[in-house]
Amino acid sequence: MKRFILGGLSVMLLSGVAAPAVLAQESTAARPTSVQTNYTYQVEPFNLAYMAYQGYFEEQGIPGYQGLISAYQTGEVTARDIIRQAIATNRIPAELANDDSYRIAVDTMLYNLKQRS
Repeated sequence: MKRFILGGLSVMLLSGVAAPAVLAQESTAARPTSVQTNYTYQVEPFNLAYMAYQGYFEEQGIPGYQGLISAYQTGEVTARDIIRQAIATNRIPAELANDDSYRIAVDTMLYNLKQRS
């Protein structure tokens, strides 16, 4: 009787160890081995407007800080300009150039920055 109990426990123990190993092999095989993307993340509209405010695009001709606010008020700099420069510096994907909701969100953030200054 003891043999049957010990044998049964051994089988249960071995099957419990072998099953996760088999499942682990299946799940790794189902995962793609490599993913190629040009962008590791997408910059949110709020962050893009704030990056412009902080002067991230000064080398591209977009002033930072109060200069950005003044240029935005006079129409010298628009949300579209900031989006173009962000695309040119590979900060956002080119598809966002034609995304009206993204542009409107950046414009709203710029407007809010103007209101706070």
